[in-house]
Amino acid sequence: MKELEGKLFRALGVSRALYALLLTLPLLTACGSKERAPPPYEKNPSPKEPYDLVLTVRDGPDDIQASSAYVNYKVTDEACLPPIDNFEGVRYGMDEHTIKIPLQQIDKTTFKGSFFRDGVLSKDYYGKGVCKWKVELVGAFLETETTKSFTYFSVSTTLQDVSDTLHAKKDIQRRFDDDGIYPASIISEEGFIESVPEPQRSDYFSISISATPRKDM
Repeated sequence: MKELEGKLFRALGVSRALYALLLTLPLLTACGSKERAPPPYEKNPSPKEPYDLVLTVRDGPDDIQASSAYVNYKVTDEACLPPIDNFEGVRYGMDEHTIKIPLQQIDKTTFKGSFFRDGVLSKDYYGKGVCKWKVELVGAFLETETTKSFTYFSVSTTLQDVSDTLHAKKDIQRRFDDDGIYPASIISEEGFIESVPEPQRSDYFSISISATPRKDM
């Protein structure tokens, strides 16, 4: 159980950072940054490995919407990257690249998007060899109109896991007594079955996410 909680906590931490990034990306792009330019990574112009992303909400709030989705790629061999040249000894995201996934609402409870496993161009970006990529995480954020001022729902999966289901209370409350926007408290499928008594399970709704290879190509 502690392993599951740790995994979920790390996923939430990454997702919260990505959520903030996706929200502020247009502003950052408009303002620019003289201190640290974004990595020069490019989308693959001829990707060949399409995947479908599907989000399904069960027994959720009537006003819940998928606000954004993303696929996070990671360099498979850091030897292609330039040396770390800052005092902190941190790459600051040079070994990762995130691409937003446009979503379409299929029906009241289902949202769908697509991405490519080979979505980032393998290329010698820094003169140290070709940077190759793997999909590290696929995720999405959902929110409700009535609670988006203080919380959002973060779900993610990997290509190895294929899918994941998380549970949240229908009675959505603030997690902290301030004006911040924080990820909602959610429980993994295993934790839900293990820790929530059956008579109380109707007090929760679920969000499922799946990332599967497209079969029509």
